[in-house]
Amino acid sequence: MATFRPSYENTSPYGATNIVGRYLTYYIHRRIAPHEADRWITIGFERYVHAPDLLALDFYGSEDLWWVIPVRNGLQDPVFDLQMEKDLIIPDPAYVRSII
Repeated sequence: MATFRPSYENTSPYGATNIVGRYLTYYIHRRIAPHEADRWITIGFERYVHAPDLLALDFYGSEDLWWVIPVRNGLQDPVFDLQMEKDLIIPDPAYVRSII
């Protein structure tokens, strides 16, 4: 029988959470610290409402980083807290690549 070895890439929101055997230990919340190159946007397009994956795709070129903007903004719900006219901090793409 094959051995199952779970692993998460550093781009995953689970990248900082430890794995013991086949199971994740307690979830370790990733942090994105403030940076001088952060910028502010206001969600002004219906495309981004409830769509952290599309925000990540447009700002970082990868849907895999869907969690970065909600984490940086301290959103309780990473999907449904993204509403029209919501002000968001967008971490600089170069900074995000450097810490991931």
